[in-house]
Amino acid sequence: MFDKLDSIVAMVDTLVKENVEITADVLKERIHTIINAEQIAAEKQRQEEEKKKKQEQERITFNDFIAQYIEECATGGRKKKDSTLNVAPGTVKSFRGFFAQLKAYQEDRHVIIDFPDITVAFYEDFKSFMLDKQYSPNTIARMTKILKTMCYAAERVKLFDAKDIRTSVLAHPKDVDNIYLSDERIQELYALDLSAHEAWEKVRDVFVVGCLTGQRVSDYKRINKSMIVELTDGNKYIKLRQEKTRKVVFIPLDYRVEAILDKYNGILPKLFDQKINDYIKKVGEMLGWTEIVEMDEQRGSMEYTAKRRFCDLIKTHTARRSFATNMYRAGASLSNIMAITGHGSEEQLRVYLKLTDEEKAIEARKEMYFRSNNMRIA
Repeated sequence: MFDKLDSIVAMVDTLVKENVEITADVLKERIHTIINAEQIAAEKQRQEEEKKKKQEQERITFNDFIAQYIEECATGGRKKKDSTLNVAPGTVKSFRGFFAQLKAYQEDRHVIIDFPDITVAFYEDFKSFMLDKQYSPNTIARMTKILKTMCYAAERVKLFDAKDIRTSVLAHPKDVDNIYLSDERIQELYALDLSAHEAWEKVRDVFVVGCLTGQRVSDYKRINKSMIVELTDGNKYIKLRQEKTRKVVFIPLDYRVEAILDKYNGILPKLFDQKINDYIKKVGEMLGWTEIVEMDEQRGSMEYTAKRRFCDLIKTHTARRSFATNMYRAGASLSNIMAITGHGSEEQLRVYLKLTDEEKAIEARKEMYFRSNNMRIA
């Protein structure tokens, strides 16, 4: 108590020295502050703790951010980066798949991952988790790419510094689709009588349209007769805006595509991707495309050479690869192929060029270098 009296006296002396007008209100306030210093300090601490707790409750976590990000992409509230275009439904589906894997990882490891936890060490453990589940390199690469997408999005709104993720986390997709249908096989497929197998016939027709237009399955499934236009050269083209990139491409109309559209009154049958994948393999088997293809595969950390029948490797994406490869084999430039397929770069397109080593050698021989006087080819 005497300490407080001394403090009051010292306070009054200070006011006098500083020529502060001493009123009843001033004295009352200053004395109150001194006498109730402990209570005032405790109340201040309580308020600060309450404020901090409220901030913690309102702070968005990494899991919250991902959920919000996906919802905004799905509803159109969030657009593609640097664009006014909506995020494609397939991309949203991939985001949901990633979130499911992240939740499974957290449950398995008995942790909750938040922004401070997103380190290179976390990524390596997340990758180990996926390897233990025997995921393929491409699945892991896809999950890695989406993780980086989420981190960069959080960084743009000042929730996270993605420096370590940007410099140390790399996605390494592996090209495992090493087959394509030659022009001869596409014609054989087109000409096959499947009248006794209606479901297979519909799948075959839609798949052939993919082989002759070079589009992604989400695009070639929706080609219809209203897209056919005639350009100034007097020829017919399919004018299509790609779903993923929103690019407009003009595809020379193959007579077989037109015939297939006529067969279905201008609108292709509605098919699920999985049905196409399942039935086109059966059609390939019917055609005798059963030769063995050796493939380097990886599941988890185990690498091995697998032997598979050619027909069992055909899937929706084979159509797009077949188109690009057949155009290239016919002598088309990469830029002209890209004008139809919509690839963003030659590097991306080259992945689709499915040539054997023998075919690559034959194509290389056609180069001007080998036709010049510098090289005498027998």
